[in-house]
Amino acid sequence: MRLIRKTDTTPDVRDNLDADLADLVARLERAERRLDQVGALEEKIGALENSLRNRGFEINKLKYQATLANRTMESAFRAIFGRSLNEFVDIHKGERCFVVGNGPSLNKIDMTRLKSEITLGSNRAFLGFPKWGFSYNYWMVQDRILADQNADEFAEKIPADTVKFIPYTILKYFNVSNLKNVVPVHLDYTKQCTFSNDPSGLHEGFTVTVGLLQIAAIMGCRQIILVGADHNYPIPESNVNSDRKWSGEGLQTHFSEDYTNHQNGQVWEMPDVVKMTKAYDAAAKWAEENGIEILNASPGSKLNSFPKVSYDSLF
Repeated sequence: MRLIRKTDTTPDVRDNLDADLADLVARLERAERRLDQVGALEEKIGALENSLRNRGFEINKLKYQATLANRTMESAFRAIFGRSLNEFVDIHKGERCFVVGNGPSLNKIDMTRLKSEITLGSNRAFLGFPKWGFSYNYWMVQDRILADQNADEFAEKIPADTVKFIPYTILKYFNVSNLKNVVPVHLDYTKQCTFSNDPSGLHEGFTVTVGLLQIAAIMGCRQIILVGADHNYPIPESNVNSDRKWSGEGLQTHFSEDYTNHQNGQVWEMPDVVKMTKAYDAAAKWAEENGIEILNASPGSKLNSFPKVSYDSLF
């Protein structure tokens, strides 16, 4: 094929060639600008990667310092109380126990029947002790706000012979000299909505009831029965403050009208029902895999993670 020289072409052909050449030049110029932009973007990405890498180093350093501080605190409390969950491993192996929530459904059952049973309860449960005629064998609190507001009350109202499980991170709110029969526990906040029967650390379940289920599992109980686990939190927005804490004024959220202590200005953490349910589901899965029976005997309960049974049928 003969090459066409510009001098050999007609004016129309030359114009087309000039237009094509101009278009090619424009394309090259745009490509060069994009390459420049890509280069600048690569520099930004490189700087960002370095920044993220440095931030990661800082975060890891803070995590290490926090872990070291927690371990130091745990060692100090362990030295003070000289106890841990390890001494409760299989202490009730093969027995049944009752994990008692604080829902209004407790008023629909005969709580006096639990006097001779193994019972684990929580928080302001002591309000029912005089009426029921007994106190729980085991008690736990894990809510920081609740501990901050009620530490002195717990030390005074929970009987001395009741074993008290309190996370290390919560103990700082108490005057430890006023506490009797305390067992410090490690609550791992990084492991959420999962289940542990390892005495070295409980998992965060977003409700103290899940903490008690884990302790019952550590104790080796073959059958764990829930009562008062209503899993129902009818809290209107009018009872929620700007910090997303709620007051129990005008509400019947627990077995006692005095439970929320709103008369004294007490506020509570908003319940995370979704995460609670995930944690209960994890407990149900663990129980099924390990041949443990967890039953829900709470009348009208909205918790469906476990088989439901009639309370009266258990006696």
